[in-house]
Amino acid sequence: MERIADIMDVFPIYGYERNSLISKEKGCLTIPLRLELPEVFTLDQRDYSTLNGLFFNIIDVLGPNMILHRQDHFFEERYDPNPQRLNGDFMEIGNERYFEERPFLRAEHYLFISLVPTGYYKYGPTRVNSFLSKKRDFFLDRTIPKEFLDRDLLLDFEGKVESVSNLLNGSGLIRSEIVGYDGLFDDGGLYGRYFSLSASNKNLPDIDFSNNSIRIGEKQAQFFTVENLDQFTKEYLGSYELYGKFTTRHNRFPVGNLFSIGFKIPHEHIINQYIYIPEQERALKGLRKKAKRFDQFGNGKKDDSNGIYADQIREFNTDILENHKEIVFYHLNVLGFNNADGNHGKMCSAVADGFKKLKINAKENNIDRKNLFFAGVPGNAVGLPSDMYMPMSSDMAASLVYFEGGYRDGSQGIDGLRLIDRVSGRPLSVSVYREPERNHWIFNRGMLIASGSGGGKSYVANHYIASELRQGAEAIIMEDGNSYERITMVFGGTIIEHDDKRPFTFNPFKLDAYDTIEKDDGSRALSEAKVINLVTLLKLITGDDRGVSRDTISHEVKNTVLENLLPGYYSHMWETGNTDFRFDTFYEYCQEHLKVLVGAKRISKEVFDPDVFLFLLEKYYKGGPRERLLNREDERIARLGEERLVYFKLGKLIDNELLFPITALMVMEIFDKKLLDRDKLAINKMMVVDEAWKALSRKEFEDYFNSQSRMARKYGGQPIFISQKVDDFIASEVIKNAIVVNSHIKVFLDMGDFENAFENIQEMMGLSEKQRQSILSLNRDLPLDRKYREVAFCWKDRVKVYGVETSLVEKCIYETNPMESHKINELHKKNHNNWELTAKDYSLVPSHKTHEK
Repeated sequence: MERIADIMDVFPIYGYERNSLISKEKGCLTIPLRLELPEVFTLDQRDYSTLNGLFFNIIDVLGPNMILHRQDHFFEERYDPNPQRLNGDFMEIGNERYFEERPFLRAEHYLFISLVPTGYYKYGPTRVNSFLSKKRDFFLDRTIPKEFLDRDLLLDFEGKVESVSNLLNGSGLIRSEIVGYDGLFDDGGLYGRYFSLSASNKNLPDIDFSNNSIRIGEKQAQFFTVENLDQFTKEYLGSYELYGKFTTRHNRFPVGNLFSIGFKIPHEHIINQYIYIPEQERALKGLRKKAKRFDQFGNGKKDDSNGIYADQIREFNTDILENHKEIVFYHLNVLGFNNADGNHGKMCSAVADGFKKLKINAKENNIDRKNLFFAGVPGNAVGLPSDMYMPMSSDMAASLVYFEGGYRDGSQGIDGLRLIDRVSGRPLSVSVYREPERNHWIFNRGMLIASGSGGGKSYVANHYIASELRQGAEAIIMEDGNSYERITMVFGGTIIEHDDKRPFTFNPFKLDAYDTIEKDDGSRALSEAKVINLVTLLKLITGDDRGVSRDTISHEVKNTVLENLLPGYYSHMWETGNTDFRFDTFYEYCQEHLKVLVGAKRISKEVFDPDVFLFLLEKYYKGGPRERLLNREDERIARLGEERLVYFKLGKLIDNELLFPITALMVMEIFDKKLLDRDKLAINKMMVVDEAWKALSRKEFEDYFNSQSRMARKYGGQPIFISQKVDDFIASEVIKNAIVVNSHIKVFLDMGDFENAFENIQEMMGLSEKQRQSILSLNRDLPLDRKYREVAFCWKDRVKVYGVETSLVEKCIYETNPMESHKINELHKKNHNNWELTAKDYSLVPSHKTHEK
């Protein structure tokens, strides 16, 4: 009959002093560290080599009679809706309700460093955890061995643990901190988590080891152990392995050697890794004796197994000595668990499959369940029997440490973009630029969004724009389709559509408060932004010597002439009291003063021809074919600077090489005015340009884009350029130098179409090897039970991949598929043009429910 004991009688820890746990088992000392591991899928080959070297050095620093116990908790949590988001708009509410109660795995990672008695490795299964058979009062005067009462020994131990923590924090990859008393013993602390196998259970349940099983409250658990080198079936163990789902001929994607028993096991579990560091000479001596025993039982034949084992031991010893490694003893186990009423067999199969992917034949271990469970208690690693360890070199043990942590993004933030963790499906609130700016990952908010055909770029852009508008942002959107029509209507924005019968008209020469500055002598002058805008406009309508290199004299002379001509025009108008600022009066000023200016500077016609220049301007002057374009401010555009959301539907205008660049420049000036509005300094101001590259790649725009990037960085603006033709980003030197370089946020969706030629994109975009690996891994390992796409966010040299998963309510507003859009428009009519009712109706259509499975 099984013995029944009080939890405090069998609790392995005797006391806590100076950050150290004192175990009942031989009074061993343990200092617990909480680790923050690198986020999953963010490490490259070099990072894994660094981490392997890090733990190799940690083993060396600690020295003999130490146990490193790494423990990783993967516990289930459920998403609890954010009350503030539930008070938001109907899309935000739909999103919260969609994710409500979603289960996901959350990981916590620990390192327990223990000082153990000399000769610990001789402790077999009957000698460990002896406290389980003793009463509490037995330990009042029989706990701590005399050697552990040596003050210098204790100080040395504490110093070594501090050195380990410093090594971890200095790596730049792992963060470490000591777990204090509250983190260990409070409700919800580490011991409460372990003894309840729960992240939130405050009441310790009964633990039952009867019937050859483990039951903890309502949960049933099972240990899987790796305790013998014969369980490894792979021939070589390096610093990392390649993840098959992401790896292709063109993309080798590294993960840690234990990756498949982490987040990829879709059930709650705990990973335990033990590394015991013995006294080296004693361990070597023991192995030599073992080799001799094998020799004694050998028969001298070539295929004799005893002789083979003896030779392997001697080769192992030689490798240790010649390569300055340490002998260690290693053990690995996984404790899988689920609710007793769940499918226990399915959980066990998932854990076994995880090990098989590592080419390890894990043992389903029931016999040692009690010792394994109590050895897993933080501070009681000494409870693991010696016969469950296997000898190996310190570099091999270092490569068998679990390294992948969860996403650090929070779930409850209200100012982030709602995305999901690609490995667990946890809803996240992702800070696209706020945190990256604070952490100095980026120095401007400029963004590129690229995808292959049908990759979902407009869907993601809609999702991001909606998220930012909720935080008070303002946006101007230019596009040739209808992708942003619904989002504009939902947020009460203004839609301006190009129509050949009513074309856009502008008056770029008209001034407002943002266009002039007051000089020290009290006189007025044009602002730098206005000068650049008008110079760019004049170069667009007169050409910029497109066949001539930018570093030629002709180009610089033209720039200088225009930069002198424009201030001269405004000075003349101010001096004469004329306020009729428009293209016609500027043209008339040029007729009178341009030749005088050029002649006075003795500029030859070969360098700058004033007659040709005036001829090219003339078609925009009264009586010319384009007389309305630059002389009259369109009443539809006059007050757009005050609108929060404006959507320009450009239609066929986007293919007009003459009119589109001029229109785009005038629209961008509205954005410039938003940047300069001091009342809007605290809000994000977005300029979204979707598929408008052909015209914007003209080199006349280069100086303007560079200037706009500086303004955006200074005044809190965010230019966003979007294309499904990735070649657009790299085909033009103007786009590369003025836009790509100044976009510190690069967003990629499915790039499978470009995999074979991604090297060119990588080079021109300035992407790192890890960014390339992550981008080419998109959508290659999607779950079967949820429908979503993945997106890679690159912040300069960093990268993270997220899932874009939305509710059907949101999908109704973001959807751009023609067939779905037709259904949505019909529902909109049925619901009297009410988008909230339309979206709710759409979410209830049975054929759409697969989206939310």
